[in-house]
Amino acid sequence: MRSLDMKHGPIASVLIADELASPQSDSLDVVVRLQDGRRFGLTLFTLEHLRRQLGTALSFVTPRMLLVKDFSDEAILDAVRSAMSQDFERLGVLQPLINQ
Repeated sequence: MRSLDMKHGPIASVLIADELASPQSDSLDVVVRLQDGRRFGLTLFTLEHLRRQLGTALSFVTPRMLLVKDFSDEAILDAVRSAMSQDFERLGVLQPLINQ
């Protein structure tokens, strides 16, 4: 895992589980830590992931989907900031507090 630390705004850091990502999955889990101490889990998907899911299905339904072009730091941060601006509590899954 690696962390992208933020300097300004309500986001303190983004923890990326990129060792779990694979070319076959085209999805990536991240945990966003806010300045107020809350943590939210998000799953990012690529278009290739959606194509694969729809390969044999007529539909694909998933809650809290964030779509990214790729898993670059820039795309990840853009998705997190977009989620923040669109009611983060609706898009992320609240994680239990961890004492640090």
